[in-house]
Amino acid sequence: MFDLLNEYEISNRLKEKKLNYDLIFKKSTDSTNSDAKRISGENNLLIVAENQAAGKGRYGRRFYSESNGGLYFTLKINQINNININIGDITFFPLIAAVSVSRAVLSLCNTELPIKWPNDLLYKTSSGYKKLCGILTEASISAQNVSYVIIGIGFNINSDITDFPDDIKNTASSLKIISGKKYCRADILCGIVTHFTQLLYAPRGHLLEEYKKRLLLDIDISFPQNGKIIKGRAVNINENGNLIVKPENGEEIVIQSGEINFI
Repeated sequence: MFDLLNEYEISNRLKEKKLNYDLIFKKSTDSTNSDAKRISGENNLLIVAENQAAGKGRYGRRFYSESNGGLYFTLKINQINNININIGDITFFPLIAAVSVSRAVLSLCNTELPIKWPNDLLYKTSSGYKKLCGILTEASISAQNVSYVIIGIGFNINSDITDFPDDIKNTASSLKIISGKKYCRADILCGIVTHFTQLLYAPRGHLLEEYKKRLLLDIDISFPQNGKIIKGRAVNINENGNLIVKPENGEEIVIQSGEINFI
C-alpha cells in the first residue's frame, strides 16, 4: 500500500474534495494543537505532523504520538458560514470529530470503530477494547464570544505494537495491527476532514443520531463524582450529547464532562 504523507499528497486531496482549509505540514512538532493556537488568521486551518514530541491528551496528560505510522493533526475552526461559533456549539465538536473518524474508517477501511463516550475510538478484541484514536478539543472564549475551536486528533493507523511504549501496549492498537494491512494515511486524513466538514453544517438531530449509532451504550461503567467513584450503566445521551447513566442505586445521572471507565 502506497503511504506517503506530505504536503503535496494532502493538498491534492483537499483540492479534489474542494475542502477549503489552509494547510500546514510539518515533519515534527511539539503539538499541532499548540501550533494552531500560535497561528492567527480567519481561514479554517489544518495542521498535520508526522510526529509530535509533546502530544497532549485530556486533562494535560501526554498522548503518545511519535510513531511514523500514526496520523496527528489539528483542525482550527474560526467561523462557520461567516457566523461566529456560539458557546453552546463547543460541546458538539468532539462528537462531530468522533463520528467523522468512525465514518471515514468504515468507508475506506471497512472497519467499524465504536465510540467510547465522549470521543475515544475503540476496537473490540478477545482481550477487551483497544484504543486507536483520541480527540482533544480546545476553544478560545472571551466575553462570551468564541474566537476559535481547535480539534486535535491522534490516530494509530500503520503503527506496530512494538512502536508503543510499554505502559500502553495492552490498551492501544492500530488499523494495521487489527487487519494486518497497511493504509494510505493521506486518504484517511482527507476522508475524516470531508466527513467533519459535512457534519459541521448538519442539523444537530442528525449528528446526534449518527453519534448514538456508534456510541457504546448498555455497558457497565464507573466515573468519579464529588470525590467518589460511582458505578452504573450507560443508557443513553441527551440533546446535548451528555451521557445518561443509571446508577446501581438511585436516579439517573447526566454526565456533562469527564471520563468514564468500563467495568
